[in-house]
Amino acid sequence: MRVVIGVLAATLLIGGAAAAAEKQKMTGQELTALLGQDKELILGGPGKGYAGTLSLGADGKGKGQVKLDNGQVIPIEGVWAIKKDKFCRTWKGGRDAGKEICETWVKTGDKSVEVMVGKKDLGTNSWS
Repeated sequence: MRVVIGVLAATLLIGGAAAAAEKQKMTGQELTALLGQDKELILGGPGKGYAGTLSLGADGKGKGQVKLDNGQVIPIEGVWAIKKDKFCRTWKGGRDAGKEICETWVKTGDKSVEVMVGKKDLGTNSWS
């Protein structure tokens, strides 16, 4: 019985460690390495309620669009920068128009993140 409990505890610890690793926030250094050259992000996707693309230039400019499942298209355009361990953006339109928003990108895979502002999940970004 002790062996079974020990194996179960070890399995839970390994699983917990893997889950914790998946919840790591990208550092400023990782964000800079990823976005330091022109990069195309895939926004959302199946089951997320929206899908789109965002081109981020090394010059700090971004442009793209998102299409909601209801068919509404939302253009994205503005500027971005890495500040400490956050991706900070100021888009021209939408509900955050003209306001700087600093996002924490939480790793969900080798090429994907959940985008967080505080405890609010804004969605998924991925890249190839």
